[in-house]
This record gives sequence, structure tokens and C-alpha cells, in this order.
Amino acid sequence: MRCHSGWKPMRLPGPRNESRSDKMMIGRSYSIAYRLRGMGQEEAHHISHSERKWLYLLSIMALTLILPACQTMDLVPPATPPRLPEAYAGASHGISRAEAGGPAWWESFHNKTLSSLVARTANSNLTVAQARQNLAAARAMAHSAIAGYRPEVGGIALANASTGSRVNNDFTRRPLQLNLEASWEAALFGQDKLTQRSADLSAAIANADLAAARLAVTAEVAASYVHLRALQRRHADTVEMIGLLEKNSKLASVKEQVGLSTAIETEPQKLSLDAARSKRLELENEIAITAQQIATLEGTSIPAADILKPQPQPVVQTSLIEGRPADLLRSRPDLVRAELAVAQAGAQVGIARSDLYPKLRLSGTIGIGAPAGHSLFGVAGGPSLQMPIFDLGRRKDVVAASEAKFREAGLAYQQAVLVAYEEASRALREFNAARQRTAELRSRLKRVTTVRNGADILVREGLEDRSKSIKGALDLLELRASLTDSIEDEARALIAFHKAVGTVEQGIPSRASERRM
Repeated sequence: MRCHSGWKPMRLPGPRNESRSDKMMIGRSYSIAYRLRGMGQEEAHHISHSERKWLYLLSIMALTLILPACQTMDLVPPATPPRLPEAYAGASHGISRAEAGGPAWWESFHNKTLSSLVARTANSNLTVAQARQNLAAARAMAHSAIAGYRPEVGGIALANASTGSRVNNDFTRRPLQLNLEASWEAALFGQDKLTQRSADLSAAIANADLAAARLAVTAEVAASYVHLRALQRRHADTVEMIGLLEKNSKLASVKEQVGLSTAIETEPQKLSLDAARSKRLELENEIAITAQQIATLEGTSIPAADILKPQPQPVVQTSLIEGRPADLLRSRPDLVRAELAVAQAGAQVGIARSDLYPKLRLSGTIGIGAPAGHSLFGVAGGPSLQMPIFDLGRRKDVVAASEAKFREAGLAYQQAVLVAYEEASRALREFNAARQRTAELRSRLKRVTTVRNGADILVREGLEDRSKSIKGALDLLELRASLTDSIEDEARALIAFHKAVGTVEQGIPSRASERRM
């Protein structure tokens, strides 16, 4: 007997054609059953009635044991990712390689509040908690996925009222019955293994979804924290700017009173002061909104005190990871999920194909029935064979649909890899640009500060107008605002890159329930 071994590796299933080995396998399986049945009929006059029953049961058992050997084996070819370059587009030659097993990437900010916030969010975020429950549900379903292909035993008690007295030697048709029933559907053609594989893959997909949720939440809370500290820095600079503008406005008013200037010349100072005050209110509102967003990520409605208290702006003090894109992107959860989805779609194709073939079920009953003519006890049982004959092509359509889903999952995996590479490349370009801009602004700020210190000396000695000193201070504040924006852009680009390559989860301890499979 020839057995169907399944698809060859790296080969997609055809649209809806059945292989020749499938037809030969089914035909020979039927031939074995008919031969065993004929052998029992030819020698019926040489054996007793009880021996004939045993021969019949042995024939069914032989058929049950033989057919599972002709099962569909591993149906899933590995998902093939698209070809990627050896290095990211826009990568800088100065990027250093991160050491494996080193500290988490957010530790490079050397900000204890950020590290504490990431740890708190990982344990209390409600989106992550939902993903944990989905994983627990998927693992529970995978634990008993093939229960339908294992023997089932149950008890049943029946009482049927009828007119007149009735005694039936068939205990299953007596008015009072107490039965112990057992049944078993034989897993022909590997349905049990395919079902278990699909359930295990569902649990693995749920685990990838949990990792994706942790990744997204960790990146979002870090980006929100960086943005909050930048807002607080801008707010402090705006308050300082308002103080300088108030002094400048007073000087302009004095000059107007003594006739050294006109109202037209002093009006711009007043407008600048009003604009600065309006900007301060906008920043205060945005700070409150960002703090509330962080609280929501923590799974609470009240922002933590360490978030509301202004602290220095986090500054990137490390370089990005160097490595081949194909290696770095491999740990990204959504790519892991897409690859698992390809494998699960392949298992679904095998399950759909197995529905084209017969199903064999063995059942039996041991019970007590009354009233009885001869004996209270009885035993009944036997096999049932379900064969698809005419269903208007429904099963074949299911196979064709599952094969299309399999090919679609492969294309989705390739698309996910390309999108991930694009996101990582874009984040890397933004990081390099922001780092270069930050270095330039720091250099300019150092030169402007030196010039301003010299101007302050001249003002104190009475050799320079005080209004020019105030203007220099305002110019310095504008430069500091640009530096604040650039530092935030650099930090957010770093976060975006680690999210794009899937390293956001590094350093977050997983719960024991998450690791258990």
C-alpha cells in the first residue's frame, strides 16, 4: 500500500487538483476492507456466530490502524522572506554594534523615572493584560485540541413512558435505561496531528500578539515620556522668555514716556509678550494631555507624581544597533506572527483536504434496561463509516479557499518584512539627521552663550544698551528651543528604530505564565 506523504517543501498547493497517490490510497483502503469482508463470508460455514463477530471487529480494527499510516505529513513549507540589503539604507558608518545580553536600550538614557515607568507599564497596562488573557485562552484550547479524536465516555439515563406493558430484549429500546456509552472517531489521514498543529500555532500567534502589544506599549510610553520632558523644558524656557519680554516692554514704555520712541515702535514688544503668554497656556494644556496619556498607558486615571514633577530632558547617549536587516528584523513580533500564520494556513489546507476522505467512528454501549425478558444487562456497538459522495463540490471549494488563504498568508508575510525594513530605514535616517543637527545646535549654543556673556559685561559697565542684552537673551532662548526639539527628535527616532527592529522588549522580564507553553 502506498501512503500519501503530503506536499514537498517549498511548494505551494495547487488550485484544487487531487494527486494520483490520494486516489490510489483510498481505492486500496476500500479494497482491503472488501477483502476482509469477503474472507469472512466465504468461511462463514466453518466458524461459529461469535467467531464471525470477532473477525468482523478485527477487520475494522485493522482498517482503523492501517489508514492513519497514510496520513498527510508536514504540509507547511517555510515562509520565504523577500531579499533584503546587507545594510540599512542611510546607515552611518559610525554606528557601533550593541552587545548581546546588554542592558535594555532605554537604560542608555540613564533616566531612573523612564526605567521605572517602563517596568510599571509592562505590569499594569490593560492592553497587555488583554493579550495575556488571549494567550491563556489559546493555550487552554490547544491543550485539548485533539480531544475529539480520543475515546469519549459518558453516562445516560432514560425513562420513556408508553401505554401498556412492553418487554423488549433489545436493552437500548426498553422504557427504563441506564447506559455507559463510549465512542471514538479514528483520526484517519492525520486529522489529529493537523488539528493539534493548528491549535499550537494559534497559541504561538497569541504569544506573538502579546509580544507585539508589549512592544507597542513600551515604545509609546517611552515616546510620550520623552515628549513630556521636552514640553516641560519648553515651558520653562517660555516662562523665562516672558520675564525677558516683560522687562523689554517696560523699557519700551519708559522710552515712549520720555519721548525716545513712539507707540508704533513699542507695539511689537507688547505683541511678542502676548504671544509668549499664549504659548505658555498651550504648553501647560499639552503637558496635562501628555501626562494623562501616560497614566492611561499605566492602566490608571491619575498621573504619577514623578511624571508631573519637571525633570531634565532625556538625552540619547548611545548608538544604534549595527547588523544585517534580515537578522535584526527576525525578532519583530508582527513578522513572527506573519510567519506563524503561513504555517497555520498550511495546516488548515491539510484539514480541508482530509475532509474529502471517509471518516470512521467506533461506538459502543454497556447498559441496563428494564423491564427485561431475559437479562437486565446488554452490550451494543459497532463502526460507522461516513463517505462524502455528492455535496455539490462544497468540500473541494473549501480546499480551494484554504489553499488561496495559504498563498495569501505567504504574500502577507513578505509584505510585512518589506514594511518593517522601510520603517527601520526611515527611523535610522531620522536618527542620524537628528543627531547631526543636535551636534550643530550644541556648537552654536556654546558660541552664542560666550558672546552673550561678553555683552552682559558691557551692560553692567554701562557701555551697552540693556535692551540689546535682552534681545541677545531672547535669541539664546530661541536657539535653546531648537536644541530641545532636536534632542526630542533624536530620542524619538531611537525609540522608533528599536520598535521597527523589534528590540523594544529587550530587558522586560516575562511572567512565568507567558513563558509556559
